[in-house]
Amino acid sequence: MNFVSPIARLRVLALSLLLVACGGGVETGGTGATGSYVEGPITGFGSVIVAGIRFDDRAATVIGDDDQALNRGDLRLGMVVGVESDRPTDDGSGGRQATATRLRLGGALVGPLQAIGLAEQRLIVLGQVVRLTQATVFAGVQGGVAGLSVGDVLEVHGFTSPDALLSDMVATRVERRPATPANFRVRGIARDVSLAATPPTLRVGTQTFDLSTSGVPAGLANGSVVRLVVATSQVAGRWPVTSAAIETRRLDDRDEAEVEGLVTSFTSVTSFSVNGIAVDASAASFPDGSAGLGVGVRVEVEGRVRNGVLVASQVELRSDDEEFDEGVDLRGALSALDTAASTFVLRGVTMFYGTVPPPQYDNGSEATLADGRCVRVRGTLDADRTRAVATRIEFRNTCEP
Repeated sequence: MNFVSPIARLRVLALSLLLVACGGGVETGGTGATGSYVEGPITGFGSVIVAGIRFDDRAATVIGDDDQALNRGDLRLGMVVGVESDRPTDDGSGGRQATATRLRLGGALVGPLQAIGLAEQRLIVLGQVVRLTQATVFAGVQGGVAGLSVGDVLEVHGFTSPDALLSDMVATRVERRPATPANFRVRGIARDVSLAATPPTLRVGTQTFDLSTSGVPAGLANGSVVRLVVATSQVAGRWPVTSAAIETRRLDDRDEAEVEGLVTSFTSVTSFSVNGIAVDASAASFPDGSAGLGVGVRVEVEGRVRNGVLVASQVELRSDDEEFDEGVDLRGALSALDTAASTFVLRGVTMFYGTVPPPQYDNGSEATLADGRCVRVRGTLDADRTRAVATRIEFRNTCEP
């Protein structure tokens, strides 16, 4: 992998870590509505499930990170979304449910795979160091990481980390694109901003980006969170940017809020930010204790939003193992039943049910499985993270919306 000399040392450091460890401002937020806001990866469907809450999204507006209109069918397991809804209530089965009014996808990284790290726990994609966990969903590739090749174009969803020595992104979903898109995309923290140079440039991750075509967004400085639309070929060792925007985050007031992600800035255990959202934890409980809380740590924060600040009632540290153990929850009509392979497809996810011992069955048995049957299936990702292993299969009289 070749690096451009002005930042060669940093790039070599990032690659070495891999091998050893393995415009104008854009403000996200709504219009002052009350109710609930939940942010995190999609862990199930029937309807969409985030943070264990099942959101009926049939009447919801779905938009991308740059406000483009999307369809419900564009949502996939592992994508990070922000959900605006009414207040969640008990669904009668030990879970919670709510009616979503708007879902907004977090920004995705789209670009070429440049390196695969030792033990297949790190990728470099468009210069961004991507950390994989056992809960990272893989799609569009057989065998997971083992099926990837340098040069593949990947779409990566997850959480941006400000700690470039550990990771620029923690992936919740990795999908191989079948063809090269019209543009690449990157979201991250601007470093080495050089506006007086010709051309003006900045660095995100280990790569340098050229702003001469897009222009320089107002207020750009080192530390800004930027979203870049990028040409698919380098010029003189730099990636030409066709569109650049600075992202700021301020949520509307909400009676309830729950945000899962990475600590992106840290002043103290009572004052920090998660996914760029300011958190006041001065009155919060810490079920796991606050030791170890700091930049880059994965957390789940519950509370309410007041004046753009998430006033926390509880802050919980989250490990990769906990994310994996929570698994997936899918509801709908099963299809593509293959009794020889002990698999079927549910909500676009291949489910394996041939474990020993077998999964728990409710209201039926393995013999009850048939295409078109309405089921709820809970499980965890398998070793290559391309399908799920069913732990419980419940037969239902009606399919979820």
